[in-house]
Amino acid sequence: MSYLDKRNGIQPAVKDELKLRDKAFAGDIVFVVDPATVAPVPTSSAWTRTVTVTLETAAGEVHTWFNKAIATGVSIANTSTAGTASIPSTTLTFSEGKATVVVSGDAEDWLNTETDTLTVAEATILGYTIASKTSVETFTSA
Repeated sequence: MSYLDKRNGIQPAVKDELKLRDKAFAGDIVFVVDPATVAPVPTSSAWTRTVTVTLETAAGEVHTWFNKAIATGVSIANTSTAGTASIPSTTLTFSEGKATVVVSGDAEDWLNTETDTLTVAEATILGYTIASKTSVETFTSA
């Protein structure tokens, strides 16, 4: 730990960021996806959903210092027999610890139990391996 956060004359916001960076340097970094799961009704209409990816501490504090584009940071797959899910880019761009990805499905039959899965790839940040995460949409009849 740097202990700079305990010195006099440092603004509280700077102290907070120093504490977060110290946690990151100690390996307290995880990806969090929201939503992790979603279950809309089957559809034949085009659809979209937004997934937020956040870099956080284990206690849920957002690493607001993190600003980076991770090439091939996300991918999309689906099990639909007719539809295709897509994302605008495989680059995952973080600003102040957060990134968003819009997942889109075409106007085909998305049937009961078919899925689309957004995968956030494993990444190395500050020398630590951050485990991959998924956001899964499962079309489910009511």
